[in-house]
Amino acid sequence: MEVSDFSDISAELSRIRIPAHRYVVFTHRGHISTFRSTTYTIWNKYLPESGLEVADAPDFERYDERFDPESGFGEVEIWIPIN
Repeated sequence: MEVSDFSDISAELSRIRIPAHRYVVFTHRGHISTFRSTTYTIWNKYLPESGLEVADAPDFERYDERFDPESGFGEVEIWIPIN
């Protein structure tokens, strides 16, 4: 979850600051059970064929209101840092 500061964050939650970087953003659509196939395609087809160079920075998934954790359906963003 994106927050503007950590002052009101519960102690049980982890915190991480991700520095500004250039990212390519992919969207997984459908059930979460097919998420692995989406990430496989990104890392093994799209990125090698695109000529983009992956940066040494954190990659992450972003779950927002478009994803329903109850049903496992929706959209998830996959952020990959590039140079």
